[in-house]
Amino acid sequence: MLEGQLKFLDFFLNNTIEGKQEEAKAILVKSFADQETNNLSLEEFKKLQEKLFPLIKPEKLNEVKVAMAHFAQSLA
Repeated sequence: MLEGQLKFLDFFLNNTIEGKQEEAKAILVKSFADQETNNLSLEEFKKLQEKLFPLIKPEKLNEVKVAMAHFAQSLA
C-alpha cells in the first residue's frame, strides 16, 4: 500500500462508525488493489462510495465526501 493510501485508510477508519472498521478496511484495501491494477474506474469508484458512506459517522460524512471527491479527480 502506498503512503497516501495508508493515510487515507487511517483517516477513513477514524471516521467510521464503531464496529464497522473491519468492513470499511476490507472494502478500501480491495479498492487500493484495484487502483494499482487500473481496475478502479470512476464508475467503480461511485459504487465504492455507495458501500462506504453508510459506514461513516453521520457527523463526519461531509468531511469524508470532500476527501473522496479529491481522490476521484485522479480517476477522471
